Amino acid sequence: MDKSIELSIIMPCYNEEDTVAICIKKAKSAIKDLKIKGEVIVIDNNSKDNSFNVAKKAGAIVFKERLKGYGNALRKGFKEASGKYIIMADSDDTYDFYESKKIYNRLKKGYDFVIGDRYKKGKIEKGATPFSHRLGAPLLTFILNVFYGTNISDAHCGMRGIERNAYKRLNLQTEGMEFASEMIVKAGKLKLKISEVPITLSKRKGSEAKLSTFKDGWRHLSFLLTQGTNFTFIYPGTLLLILGIIMFILLSPGHFTIFGRTFYYHILYIASLLSILGYNILIFGVLTKQYSSKEKFTPIDKITELIQQIDMNKILIFGLLLILLSILILIDAYIIWAQNHFGVLLSSGKVIAGITIFILGTQTIFAGLFSKIIELKN
Repeated sequence: MDKSIELSIIMPCYNEEDTVAICIKKAKSAIKDLKIKGEVIVIDNNSKDNSFNVAKKAGAIVFKERLKGYGNALRKGFKEASGKYIIMADSDDTYDFYESKKIYNRLKKGYDFVIGDRYKKGKIEKGATPFSHRLGAPLLTFILNVFYGTNISDAHCGMRGIERNAYKRLNLQTEGMEFASEMIVKAGKLKLKISEVPITLSKRKGSEAKLSTFKDGWRHLSFLLTQGTNFTFIYPGTLLLILGIIMFILLSPGHFTIFGRTFYYHILYIASLLSILGYNILIFGVLTKQYSSKEKFTPIDKITELIQQIDMNKILIFGLLLILLSILILIDAYIIWAQNHFGVLLSSGKVIAGITIFILGTQTIFAGLFSKIIELKN
C-alpha cells in the first residue's frame, strides 16, 4: 500500500467496455486538477466483454473479483485502495467523474462521508432513470432517514466518497446492491459526519442497466427492515403489548364503558391477540439486537446496551413465575366452574387471561434459552 496516495477512485465494472475508458480519463483528469497524488482502480466483476483490457489500457489499476455482486466488487476495491480518501462510482459514465473534485474537497473539510444528491440540488437528465426508480429511491430514502436519524436527500446515489478510517469502522458485509444502503445505515448509526454535494446523473451510453427495479428494490428494503430493529421489532412490539395489557386491565372488573358503549370479556380475545403478537415481535427484536451486536453486524445503541445488562437467568425465572401465575388463574377459574356444576363458564375472562399469561411465560423461557445459545462462545 502506497501511503503517499491522497485519493483513490474505484469503479466496479461489469461489461462496460464502451464507457470504462471514458470514466478513467475523467477520473484521472479530476486527480490532475486537484494537484494531488491519486490512483484509479477498476474492479472487473466477471465481465464477458473486453472491459478488463480496455480499463488496463486506459491506465487504471485493474483487479478481478470472482464473487458476483455490486457489494463484493466494491469491497474488493476498498481493500486494494491506498488513498486516505476513497471515491466510488459506476463505470457506465452515468456519473461524471469530474465531479469527484467536489466530493474530495468536502472530505478535506473534515467530513467522514460525502454522498451525491441527484434530486434536491442535483440533476437527472431526461431518460437517465425510469419512473419506477424516481418513486422507489425517494421512498427508500425516506424510510432510511426515519429509521436511522439521517437527513439525506438521495440515499441511493452511486457516487460517494469516504475517509479511509471511517470506512473501516463501517465493517460493511453485504454482497449486492444493498451495499449502498448498508453504507448509509451504518454511517448513521455511528454518527459519522455526513455531507451531500449536487451531482448530475446522465443517460446510460453503454451496456444495459444492472439494477433490477423490484429485485434490488426489495433487497434494499429488506436490508433496511432487518437493520432497523427498533422500528421493525422493538417499537411496534412494545406498542402492541402495552395495548393488550391496557385492555386486560380495563376489563379486570368484568366490563368497561367508553363513549357510552359497554364492553365485556369478549374483547379479551383481541387483548390476548395483541399481547401475544406484541410480545413475540418484541422477543424477536431483543434476540436480533443481541445477535447482531455480538457478531458486529450493527453498532451498539442504547437499547442494545440495556439488553446486554439483562441477566438471562432472571428472565428464565420470570418466565417460570408467569407460568405459575397462569396456572393459579386457571385453577381459580376451574374452581368457579366446578362450583357452577360445570355448566355455563362464568369466568371466561380468567381463562383467556390465564392462557395468555401461560403462552407469554413459555415464550419467555424459550427466548431466554435461545439468548443463552447466542451468548455461547465459539
